Amino acid sequence: MEGIAAIRARVQAIQSQFGMNGAGGVLGGHDASTSSEAPTASTSTDNFAAALANAQGVDPSVPTSSGKLNKAGVDPTTWARDFLTKAGLPITAENVRAVEAWQQAEGTAAKFNPLATTQGGYAGSTNFNSVGVKNFVSYQDGIDANAKVLNNGLYPNIIAAFKKGDSALDVALAIKNSPWGSGALVEKIVRGQS
Repeated sequence: MEGIAAIRARVQAIQSQFGMNGAGGVLGGHDASTSSEAPTASTSTDNFAAALANAQGVDPSVPTSSGKLNKAGVDPTTWARDFLTKAGLPITAENVRAVEAWQQAEGTAAKFNPLATTQGGYAGSTNFNSVGVKNFVSYQDGIDANAKVLNNGLYPNIIAAFKKGDSALDVALAIKNSPWGSGALVEKIVRGQS
């Protein structure tokens, strides 16, 4: 019985973490061990989804798609969300706005590479230009390569601004003050949106 008690304690801890209603939460208030009634599903699935998104650092109000493709052949909003996820950074409206502005600043047609990374090591990638910006053969390779570069140790100021998640301008200023080649253009774009 000690194992069941431990499981119940863990379930209650998880339920309290997600703001569920204490004793029972998703079981509709029934304690399955003391009741002969079948547990009922909670009607608060929206609350659970919101709590889960919050726990994952995802702002559910952030759009998932812009409905258009940029020169690199990706939807800027979807790509921004996927990039932030792969890089281990919170998905907030401001972070997505910053990544979209960053893509716009780069303005590249490098396939699946809207931030114009030169990161190599992906099968089938080719040089887009003489600087070595890569064309990738898949969407995922572009996400992986850009996230890898951001986390290579050269961009702690950009990562710190993204981790705060509350200011596209702070991210733009961090990009400006980093070795990434975008310079002040991301800042100019973000300021122009305000």
